[in-house]
Amino acid sequence: MRLRSLISLYRLTYTSALLGLSLANCLNGATAAFGGKVIGVKPVDSKDKNRLKYFTVEIDYFDYISRGKFGRHSKVGESIDQSVLKIGSVCVIDGRMVNASTFAKAIQPNLWGYFYETTWLDLQTTKNFQWGEIVSVGKNTFTLRVHHTHKSIHIDSNPPIEVKIPYASNDEFRIEEKSSDLESALKPGNWIQIHEPREQMVAVWTKASAYDPSEQLPVEEGRRGFANDLSCRAVLGYVRTKTPDAVLDLSAQVECERWLSGESEKLTLDARKVSFVLDGKLAPPKIAAKAGRNAVLCHYRTETRPHKILVRSNDDAVRGNIVAYNGKSIRVATNEGGIDIDLEPSAQFSVDGVFVDRKAFSEKGTEVVIYPKRGRTLIAFPPVSVD
Repeated sequence: MRLRSLISLYRLTYTSALLGLSLANCLNGATAAFGGKVIGVKPVDSKDKNRLKYFTVEIDYFDYISRGKFGRHSKVGESIDQSVLKIGSVCVIDGRMVNASTFAKAIQPNLWGYFYETTWLDLQTTKNFQWGEIVSVGKNTFTLRVHHTHKSIHIDSNPPIEVKIPYASNDEFRIEEKSSDLESALKPGNWIQIHEPREQMVAVWTKASAYDPSEQLPVEEGRRGFANDLSCRAVLGYVRTKTPDAVLDLSAQVECERWLSGESEKLTLDARKVSFVLDGKLAPPKIAAKAGRNAVLCHYRTETRPHKILVRSNDDAVRGNIVAYNGKSIRVATNEGGIDIDLEPSAQFSVDGVFVDRKAFSEKGTEVVIYPKRGRTLIAFPPVSVD
């Protein structure tokens, strides 16, 4: 009886702490959803039992912010403070769900991503890229429409801009993961990622980084400001919506296969006020919601329908497990078989999202993602049918 009373007291105390943090979020001005670059990181006070890390982001896209000074006249380039919660933050690095401790260790200045309050934190360790829709194509240049918001209250201060982007015959052109010719990639109506040259990147992921669903509240106990435990990885099936060009707060019927507690199920979700975030950037469903892409379904409060869907495009990386490593090359076991990859002298290395010396990983069986060295690369995304 005494043990049962202690357990009840613990649950009451913990729930009260969560409610207090949720109320604090409300009093601080509620919603803060945006994209941008991390410009500062600092530790939390040792007495703070709810947070793991503070970070500051320079905003380059307004989803919607009603916190403090960020009203109708706020502009991109302003900065905002955020934090990582021990309980209630769904943490994602390069499309991979990780635990909050891993995320807090990995977040550093100059990384970038999409952040929704403290609820969904979508961090990217790869280099940032220009993103927008192709308006027209001329000789040696094309016109790109770049959006800094799609929210009506923010758009007067942050209207879309059109910029001339040069291209050359020695650029690499792709349509998602497939090589393409210039004419097919640079079509008006396509959206496009413009990547500057990058070095080879070797990202190792250990079991210590694994996502922990116990860091989320059960959906039945969901609270404002917190993710719930229906948040999970998924693969998109067909998506239907009457507003394929909209970006924020749209209704959509989403077919998918999702993994909860290690078990898969196929289902159809009738989402409302949902948005798609493709490779860390917001995009309309006709661009982001392509069947077969990996995704993270982001649920909060007591919602059984996702509010945001983080989607990954298919890329040119090699994924598998390390079989052998000798400092100069890695043998990787992939779904297609074994492959030997030479390591560039300038290669960059990371373990669980933290950049390290190349000697810091050698464990056989460890999961690895190898992004090849490449020159300037333009990756196009043609519209898909979602209506």
